[in-house]
Amino acid sequence: MQAPPSYSVLMPLAPWEPPVQVQAALASLAAQSLPCSQVVVSCDGAPPADLEAVLTQSRLPLDLVVGPGGEGVGPVLTRGLRLCRNDLVVRADADDLSLPERGAIQVQAMVARPQLAALSSPILEFILDPKAPCSIRSVPLGAHALLRRSRWRNPINHPAVILRRHQVLAVGAYGDRPGFEDYDLWLRLLQAGAVLDNLEQPLVLARVGVDHLARRRGRAYAAKEWGFLLACGRQGTLAWPRVLLLALLRCPVRLVPSAFLQGVTRKLLRHRPSALANGDEGA
Repeated sequence: MQAPPSYSVLMPLAPWEPPVQVQAALASLAAQSLPCSQVVVSCDGAPPADLEAVLTQSRLPLDLVVGPGGEGVGPVLTRGLRLCRNDLVVRADADDLSLPERGAIQVQAMVARPQLAALSSPILEFILDPKAPCSIRSVPLGAHALLRRSRWRNPINHPAVILRRHQVLAVGAYGDRPGFEDYDLWLRLLQAGAVLDNLEQPLVLARVGVDHLARRRGRAYAAKEWGFLLACGRQGTLAWPRVLLLALLRCPVRLVPSAFLQGVTRKLLRHRPSALANGDEGA
Protein backbone atom coordinates (compact mmCIF):
# COMPACT_ATOMS: atom_id res chain seq x y z
CA MET A 1 0.00 0.00 0.00
CA GLN A 2 1.40 3.35 -1.04
CA ALA A 3 2.11 5.83 1.74
CA PRO A 4 0.03 9.03 1.70
CA PRO A 5 1.80 12.13 0.40
CA SER A 6 3.26 14.66 2.78
CA TYR A 7 1.33 17.82 3.49
CA SER A 8 2.02 21.25 4.94
CA VAL A 9 -0.11 23.33 7.28
CA LEU A 10 -0.49 27.07 6.69
CA MET A 11 -1.45 29.17 9.70
CA PRO A 12 -1.73 32.99 9.59
CA LEU A 13 -0.97 34.65 12.90
CA ALA A 14 -1.80 38.08 14.27
CA PRO A 15 0.52 39.37 17.03
CA TRP A 16 -2.45 39.88 19.38
CA GLU A 17 -3.61 36.25 19.32
CA PRO A 18 -3.90 34.84 22.87
CA PRO A 19 -0.95 32.47 23.41
CA VAL A 20 -3.13 29.87 25.14
CA GLN A 21 -5.38 29.62 22.08
CA VAL A 22 -2.42 29.36 19.70
CA GLN A 23 -0.94 26.65 21.89
CA ALA A 24 -4.22 24.70 21.72
CA ALA A 25 -4.36 25.06 17.93
CA LEU A 26 -0.80 23.76 17.58
CA ALA A 27 -1.53 20.89 19.96
CA SER A 28 -4.44 19.81 17.75
CA LEU A 29 -2.06 19.72 14.78
CA ALA A 30 0.47 17.70 16.76
CA ALA A 31 -2.28 15.18 17.59
CA GLN A 32 -3.10 14.41 13.95
CA SER A 33 -3.28 10.71 13.10
CA LEU A 34 -1.44 11.58 9.88
CA PRO A 35 1.30 14.01 10.95
CA CYS A 36 2.19 16.93 8.70
CA SER A 37 5.76 17.40 7.51
CA GLN A 38 5.70 21.21 7.85
CA VAL A 39 3.77 23.95 9.63
CA VAL A 40 4.23 27.42 8.15
CA VAL A 41 3.18 30.16 10.56
CA SER A 42 2.94 33.45 8.70
CA CYS A 43 2.83 36.33 11.15
CA ASP A 44 1.48 39.81 10.35
CA GLY A 45 4.22 41.60 12.25
CA ALA A 46 6.64 40.45 14.95
CA PRO A 47 4.96 38.31 17.64
CA PRO A 48 5.36 39.38 21.27
CA ALA A 49 7.67 37.39 23.51
CA ASP A 50 4.97 35.20 25.10
CA LEU A 51 3.54 34.24 21.71
CA GLU A 52 6.98 33.62 20.25
CA ALA A 53 7.71 31.31 23.17
CA VAL A 54 4.67 29.20 22.30
CA LEU A 55 5.95 28.84 18.75
CA THR A 56 9.56 28.03 19.62
CA GLN A 57 8.55 25.47 22.24
CA SER A 58 6.32 23.57 19.84
CA ARG A 59 7.63 20.18 18.72
CA LEU A 60 6.01 20.55 15.33
CA PRO A 61 8.22 21.02 12.23
CA LEU A 62 7.46 24.74 12.31
CA ASP A 63 8.70 27.46 9.98
CA LEU A 64 7.97 31.02 11.11
CA VAL A 65 7.84 33.85 8.59
CA VAL A 66 7.37 37.39 9.88
CA GLY A 67 6.06 40.20 7.71
CA PRO A 68 6.37 43.95 8.32
CA GLY A 69 2.93 44.14 9.92
CA GLY A 70 -0.34 45.72 8.90
CA GLU A 71 -0.46 43.97 5.53
CA GLY A 72 -3.72 42.11 6.00
CA VAL A 73 -4.67 38.46 5.69
CA GLY A 74 -4.25 38.12 1.92
CA PRO A 75 -0.56 39.05 1.64
CA VAL A 76 0.23 37.19 4.87
CA LEU A 77 -1.32 33.97 3.54
CA THR A 78 0.33 34.28 0.13
CA ARG A 79 3.75 34.75 1.72
CA GLY A 80 3.23 31.64 3.81
CA LEU A 81 1.84 29.61 0.92
CA ARG A 82 4.94 30.28 -1.16
CA LEU A 83 7.07 28.81 1.63
CA CYS A 84 5.08 25.57 1.83
CA ARG A 85 7.19 22.69 0.54
CA ASN A 86 4.28 20.35 -0.26
CA ASP A 87 1.59 20.69 -2.89
CA LEU A 88 -1.13 19.70 -0.41
CA VAL A 89 -1.63 22.49 2.11
CA VAL A 90 -4.04 22.37 5.03
CA ARG A 91 -5.25 25.77 6.24
CA ALA A 92 -5.55 26.22 10.00
CA ASP A 93 -6.50 29.26 12.04
CA ALA A 94 -4.55 30.11 15.17
CA ASP A 95 -7.60 29.97 17.42
CA ASP A 96 -9.30 26.84 15.99
CA LEU A 97 -8.85 23.14 16.68
CA SER A 98 -8.36 20.48 14.01
CA LEU A 99 -9.95 17.13 14.86
CA PRO A 100 -7.41 14.25 15.01
CA GLU A 101 -8.45 12.63 11.72
CA ARG A 102 -8.61 15.87 9.73
CA GLY A 103 -5.29 15.57 7.93
CA ALA A 104 -5.72 11.89 7.10
CA ILE A 105 -9.26 12.31 5.78
CA GLN A 106 -8.52 15.36 3.66
CA VAL A 107 -5.26 14.06 2.22
CA GLN A 108 -6.91 10.76 1.33
CA ALA A 109 -9.76 12.61 -0.39
CA MET A 110 -7.36 14.79 -2.39
CA VAL A 111 -5.39 11.73 -3.52
CA ALA A 112 -8.59 9.96 -4.57
CA ARG A 113 -9.77 13.02 -6.52
CA PRO A 114 -6.70 14.59 -8.17
CA GLN A 115 -8.89 17.09 -10.04
CA LEU A 116 -9.77 18.89 -6.80
CA ALA A 117 -8.10 22.26 -6.14
CA ALA A 118 -9.69 22.77 -2.72
CA LEU A 119 -11.74 20.72 -0.29
CA SER A 120 -13.33 21.86 2.97
CA SER A 121 -15.86 20.55 5.46
CA PRO A 122 -18.56 21.71 7.88
CA ILE A 123 -17.30 23.42 11.01
CA LEU A 124 -18.44 22.92 14.59
CA GLU A 125 -18.54 26.31 16.31
CA PHE A 126 -18.02 26.80 20.03
CA ILE A 127 -17.79 29.77 22.36
CA LEU A 128 -15.93 28.55 25.46
CA ASP A 129 -15.92 24.75 25.55
CA PRO A 130 -14.92 22.83 22.39
CA LYS A 131 -16.73 19.80 23.84
CA ALA A 132 -19.99 21.76 23.70
CA PRO A 133 -20.36 23.18 20.17
CA CYS A 134 -23.19 25.66 19.79
CA SER A 135 -23.73 25.51 16.01
CA ILE A 136 -22.64 23.99 12.72
CA ARG A 137 -21.46 26.08 9.79
CA SER A 138 -22.59 23.87 6.92
CA VAL A 139 -21.40 23.84 3.33
CA PRO A 140 -22.84 22.55 0.04
CA LEU A 141 -21.99 18.99 -0.94
CA GLY A 142 -20.96 18.22 -4.51
CA ALA A 143 -19.12 20.37 -7.04
CA HIS A 144 -22.31 21.46 -8.81
CA ALA A 145 -24.04 22.52 -5.58
CA LEU A 146 -20.89 24.38 -4.58
CA LEU A 147 -20.80 26.22 -7.90
CA ARG A 148 -24.43 27.31 -7.45
CA ARG A 149 -23.76 28.48 -3.90
CA SER A 150 -20.70 30.45 -4.99
CA ARG A 151 -22.92 32.81 -6.99
CA TRP A 152 -24.65 33.89 -3.80
CA ARG A 153 -22.18 33.48 -0.95
CA ASN A 154 -18.95 31.83 0.14
CA PRO A 155 -19.23 28.07 -0.53
CA ILE A 156 -16.10 26.97 1.36
CA ASN A 157 -15.19 27.02 5.05
CA HIS A 158 -11.74 28.57 4.85
CA PRO A 159 -10.45 27.37 8.27
CA ALA A 160 -11.32 23.78 7.23
CA VAL A 161 -9.89 23.76 3.71
CA ILE A 162 -7.06 21.77 2.15
CA LEU A 163 -5.54 23.33 -0.98
CA ARG A 164 -3.56 22.15 -3.94
CA ARG A 165 -0.77 24.72 -3.82
CA HIS A 166 0.16 24.83 -7.50
CA GLN A 167 -3.43 25.51 -8.57
CA VAL A 168 -3.83 28.31 -6.05
CA LEU A 169 -0.57 29.94 -7.11
CA ALA A 170 -1.61 29.61 -10.77
CA VAL A 171 -4.52 32.02 -10.22
CA GLY A 172 -2.46 34.51 -8.21
CA ALA A 173 -2.98 33.08 -4.71
CA TYR A 174 -4.73 35.29 -2.17
CA GLY A 175 -5.61 38.83 -3.18
CA ASP A 176 -5.81 41.92 -1.01
CA ARG A 177 -9.59 41.82 -0.44
CA PRO A 178 -10.02 42.57 3.29
CA GLY A 179 -12.66 40.30 4.78
CA PHE A 180 -13.17 38.43 1.50
CA GLU A 181 -9.74 37.04 0.64
CA ASP A 182 -10.93 33.44 0.58
CA TYR A 183 -14.21 34.01 -1.29
CA ASP A 184 -12.28 35.96 -3.92
CA LEU A 185 -9.85 33.05 -4.30
CA TRP A 186 -12.62 30.45 -4.72
CA LEU A 187 -14.30 32.54 -7.40
CA ARG A 188 -11.06 32.93 -9.33
CA LEU A 189 -10.36 29.21 -9.09
CA LEU A 190 -13.84 28.41 -10.39
CA GLN A 191 -13.41 30.95 -13.18
CA ALA A 192 -10.21 29.12 -14.18
CA GLY A 193 -12.08 25.82 -14.39
CA ALA A 194 -10.88 24.34 -11.10
CA VAL A 195 -13.03 21.86 -9.17
CA LEU A 196 -13.89 22.58 -5.52
CA ASP A 197 -15.90 20.46 -3.12
CA ASN A 198 -16.77 19.83 0.52
CA LEU A 199 -16.85 16.79 2.76
CA GLU A 200 -19.86 15.85 4.84
CA GLN A 201 -17.96 15.25 8.09
CA PRO A 202 -16.98 18.21 10.31
CA LEU A 203 -13.21 18.32 10.76
CA VAL A 204 -12.62 21.60 12.61
CA LEU A 205 -13.79 23.15 15.87
CA ALA A 206 -13.95 26.92 15.36
CA ARG A 207 -13.83 29.36 18.24
CA VAL A 208 -16.48 32.08 17.91
CA GLY A 209 -16.70 34.84 20.49
CA VAL A 210 -19.93 36.61 21.36
CA ASP A 211 -18.83 39.50 19.11
CA HIS A 212 -17.87 37.25 16.19
CA LEU A 213 -20.81 38.23 13.99
CA ALA A 214 -20.81 41.81 15.25
CA ARG A 215 -17.45 42.30 13.52
CA ARG A 216 -19.20 41.66 10.20
CA ARG A 217 -21.41 44.71 10.35
CA GLY A 218 -21.09 48.49 10.26
CA ARG A 219 -20.37 51.03 7.54
CA ALA A 220 -16.70 50.02 7.23
CA TYR A 221 -17.57 46.37 6.63
CA ALA A 222 -20.33 47.29 4.18
CA ALA A 223 -17.81 49.41 2.27
CA LYS A 224 -15.39 46.46 2.13
CA GLU A 225 -18.15 44.19 0.84
CA TRP A 226 -19.12 46.71 -1.83
CA GLY A 227 -15.49 47.02 -2.87
CA PHE A 228 -15.19 43.24 -3.10
CA LEU A 229 -18.34 42.97 -5.23
CA LEU A 230 -17.08 45.70 -7.56
CA ALA A 231 -13.81 43.80 -7.95
CA CYS A 232 -15.76 40.63 -8.78
CA GLY A 233 -17.58 42.49 -11.52
CA ARG A 234 -14.40 43.95 -12.96
CA GLN A 235 -12.54 40.63 -13.02
CA GLY A 236 -15.55 38.74 -14.34
CA THR A 237 -15.92 36.28 -11.46
CA LEU A 238 -19.49 37.50 -10.93
CA ALA A 239 -21.78 38.92 -13.60
CA TRP A 240 -22.63 42.61 -13.16
CA PRO A 241 -26.39 42.00 -12.65
CA ARG A 242 -25.54 39.60 -9.83
CA VAL A 243 -23.06 42.09 -8.36
CA LEU A 244 -25.78 44.72 -8.14
CA LEU A 245 -28.31 42.24 -6.76
CA LEU A 246 -25.91 41.03 -4.08
CA ALA A 247 -25.05 44.60 -3.15
CA LEU A 248 -28.75 45.37 -2.67
CA LEU A 249 -29.30 42.22 -0.63
CA ARG A 250 -26.16 42.15 1.50
CA CYS A 251 -24.77 45.61 2.10
CA PRO A 252 -27.88 47.00 3.88
CA VAL A 253 -27.83 43.99 6.22
CA ARG A 254 -24.43 45.14 7.49
CA LEU A 255 -26.08 48.28 8.86
CA VAL A 256 -28.74 46.60 11.01
CA PRO A 257 -28.28 46.25 14.80
CA SER A 258 -25.84 43.57 15.86
CA ALA A 259 -28.43 41.51 17.77
CA PHE A 260 -30.66 41.35 14.69
CA LEU A 261 -27.77 40.27 12.45
CA GLN A 262 -26.79 37.52 14.89
CA GLY A 263 -30.38 36.29 15.06
CA VAL A 264 -30.75 36.12 11.27
CA THR A 265 -27.41 34.35 10.86
CA ARG A 266 -28.16 31.76 13.52
CA LYS A 267 -31.60 31.13 12.06
CA LEU A 268 -30.73 30.93 8.36
CA LEU A 269 -27.03 30.10 8.05
CA ARG A 270 -26.29 27.87 11.05
CA HIS A 271 -27.67 24.60 12.43
CA ARG A 272 -27.76 23.14 15.88
CA PRO A 273 -25.22 20.32 16.34
CA SER A 274 -28.04 17.74 16.55
CA ALA A 275 -28.89 18.56 12.92
CA LEU A 276 -25.70 16.83 11.78
CA ALA A 277 -26.73 13.55 13.34
CA ASN A 278 -30.02 13.79 11.45
CA GLY A 279 -28.19 14.17 8.14
CA ASP A 280 -29.07 17.86 7.63
CA GLU A 281 -26.14 19.55 5.96
CA GLY A 282 -27.99 22.64 4.84
CA ALA A 283 -26.76 22.35 1.26
